[in-house]
Amino acid sequence: MARQQHISADLKKFIKEQIQTAPKLEVLLLLHRQQSRSLPVGEVANTLDFETDTAHEQLTALQTLGLVESDPDKSRYRYHPVNSALRSMVDRLAIVYRKQRVCILSTILTEDANKHQRFVEAFKLARSND
Repeated sequence: MARQQHISADLKKFIKEQIQTAPKLEVLLLLHRQQSRSLPVGEVANTLDFETDTAHEQLTALQTLGLVESDPDKSRYRYHPVNSALRSMVDRLAIVYRKQRVCILSTILTEDANKHQRFVEAFKLARSND
């Protein structure tokens, strides 16, 4: 059984303040894994089993955070952090997530801020899985 490790304070802060939701995390990590190409919104939605609108909302939020960029018509997105600090943080997040998925998701779910938004997004995810 793998030994549980603690998530560093700066990574936990990044998750709570910037990522905030599991759907946003999944979209970010998908684009991080596919760094060599830009992905159409529909492909992001299909890969993650999201509704297209949900995928587009998450992509737009990640673009606002400076983690992804889009083509001019916002139909394709690619991982492209605006600075090396963000790139490093997402690289660390991807590594920790592979090893400690439950810890990362627990960090998101135990955050008190924005409970309403998480509920709405969880409902959208449940609908998309029907």
